[in-house]
Amino acid sequence: MFSDGPTMRFMPSLPHADMVATEQEMAQMMSHPEAYLWVVCLKGSNEAIGVVNYLGGTRVPGMGYIIRREFWGQGIAAEACRAVLGYGFDVLGYDRVELWIDQTNFASQRVAQKLNFRLKSRIPLKYAHEAQEHLMLVFGLWAHEWRGEPVPDRATPFYRMEPVLLVQDVRETAVFYQNKLGFHIDFLYGNPPTHAGISRSSWTGSGVVLQLSQVPPEQSLEPSGYLYIFVGRDIDALFETFRTQRVTIRRAPETYPWGLREFTIEDNNGHILRFGTHV
Repeated sequence: MFSDGPTMRFMPSLPHADMVATEQEMAQMMSHPEAYLWVVCLKGSNEAIGVVNYLGGTRVPGMGYIIRREFWGQGIAAEACRAVLGYGFDVLGYDRVELWIDQTNFASQRVAQKLNFRLKSRIPLKYAHEAQEHLMLVFGLWAHEWRGEPVPDRATPFYRMEPVLLVQDVRETAVFYQNKLGFHIDFLYGNPPTHAGISRSSWTGSGVVLQLSQVPPEQSLEPSGYLYIFVGRDIDALFETFRTQRVTIRRAPETYPWGLREFTIEDNNGHILRFGTHV
């Protein structure tokens, strides 16, 4: 299983060259004290055909699974995951479980949907052996959904954060972000505008969403921090686009030891925007 290229296509490591590599990876999977791992076998057999596990050490309990390719399409992954979910919710007391699935791994997405997981978010992720990042779909399942129970009372949910930038001319700033940085003006409030919403994203509620709020002309703007914006692999082309638009450049693209390539610009109010991508 771990040496098969198609099976390992969506895994964070390359196909294993020998048994030593497999033993090391299995040991790593089981090394965290909160990790749990089950070997999947067919009934009446001790032959391993897959693995299902809880990762351990994650903020939200994360589950993973891998099944030998010759056993795909038989419902085995869903059956095994269903048993492990029951253990997680009923024995370990988890209130929720996550699955991270590559956006092109449609078979695994179908398994998640069979188990009543729902899409919660998307995150870019880059494996060390890959040239570029890929988009991971984060699927989630609450314990009450698993049990078919009513939604319990719990702390107020946090949906997303929209930074509000203080600016001295809302319309002028909104137009700067639209014309120079490729943002969309979602709304302008007031006449003349005293508040605005702007965004750059492919879908509603995703991507980068900002608000702009008017301050008196006599109030000085001294940003104490900066906005960090994650983007895709074409970060150098994005930089050239901004440079062509005569945006103020603070720092040209550079690859840093922490595994990110970044550049920094300044908007028309002096706010600093730093863009980065995984390398």
